[in-house]
Amino acid sequence: MALGGTGPYRVHAVLPSAVNIVEGGSLLVNGFEAGRVSSIDVEDGQARVTMDLDRAYAPLHDGATVTIGWKAVLSERSVQITDGNASAPELPDGAMLTGSMPKATEVDDVLAALDAPTRDRLRSLVGNLDGALTGNEQNLNATLRTSGPAVSALGQVLQAVGTDGPAIRNLVTRLNSMMGTVAERDQQVRTVIDEVGRFSSEAAARRDQVRDTLGQLPPTLDRAKSTLDLVPGVVDEAVPLLDGLRPATEKLGPVARNLRPLLQDLRPLTADLRPTLGAAQDLLGRTPGLLDVAHDTVPGVTTTVGNLQDPLSVLRPMMPEVMAWTSHWGSSMANYDGNGNYARVYFQEGPTSVLDSPGVVPPGITYDPYPLPGASSGQEWGDAFGDGVR
Repeated sequence: MALGGTGPYRVHAVLPSAVNIVEGGSLLVNGFEAGRVSSIDVEDGQARVTMDLDRAYAPLHDGATVTIGWKAVLSERSVQITDGNASAPELPDGAMLTGSMPKATEVDDVLAALDAPTRDRLRSLVGNLDGALTGNEQNLNATLRTSGPAVSALGQVLQAVGTDGPAIRNLVTRLNSMMGTVAERDQQVRTVIDEVGRFSSEAAARRDQVRDTLGQLPPTLDRAKSTLDLVPGVVDEAVPLLDGLRPATEKLGPVARNLRPLLQDLRPLTADLRPTLGAAQDLLGRTPGLLDVAHDTVPGVTTTVGNLQDPLSVLRPMMPEVMAWTSHWGSSMANYDGNGNYARVYFQEGPTSVLDSPGVVPPGITYDPYPLPGASSGQEWGDAFGDGVR
């Protein structure tokens, strides 16, 4: 609920100091810009900060606090108000809030924590960077001009995905903690600076390559800006998709509970599979040896099959006679009488048996000195000699 009136909603806070807090600076309420710092006064050796809030964010509630955070790494600080519980009593216009200003770790404190050799190496690093950038000022300026729109597009992306004041406050808090950790780990920092120094020396030695790289950065940043411009629209379209997935995700809990008995029933099966897997592992261990033996054997088998082609081509025309002889031989001894099995022998004699002149063929006799294979059994094989279709 907003208070009545047209003027700003004013509150005060007493802080240990007001270093880098400026009049007219922005004021955040629960992460959103909601007003300005009206004035800063000295009162009993402390800073009394007066803040004017927009009526849309008024009134505050009992328990509201003021915290001074970082707006930039080395300059202005931001004034952040965290409102109390909405069910708490409302604070009147002109109320005094509890304020705190954590001591931040400055870059000067970090540099002062380094020993003399590390500072010398850092000085050498700066010199090497100066040498690497000498002559590349135009490319660097073009890169910085191009990076402006890209950074602006990145800011829109961060705003689209929900980045706000509390996230920035957490980032600053973690940065402060990181700087304290760096000050405590002097040896690791020295090692990092040594490595960066060697890298800078290498970059200075390859000045032409650095110049070409800087020359290619502006077009790359232009493409990055175009890509980042498309990201907010994609995020906006993804939100309805996530809302549509919510009913399905709510059903995952019952499905998981229904799967629990099935997984319990699968435990004996997995135990039974263990010997099978062991046997499979043993089989796979023997497979390389088997393949080696097969590799040595297959060439010999191939050679043997190749050598059999000529004998088989000779035997092929004779196969009908061989098969007819085998079938007739089995039937010749199939008859039996009261004395047992008996065989019949049929002798065919004719005029050609007594004539000693092959050129004279008696009437009713056909002379065929070269019958086709299978002719004797009534199954001529016309392609035995390769004249027909096989």
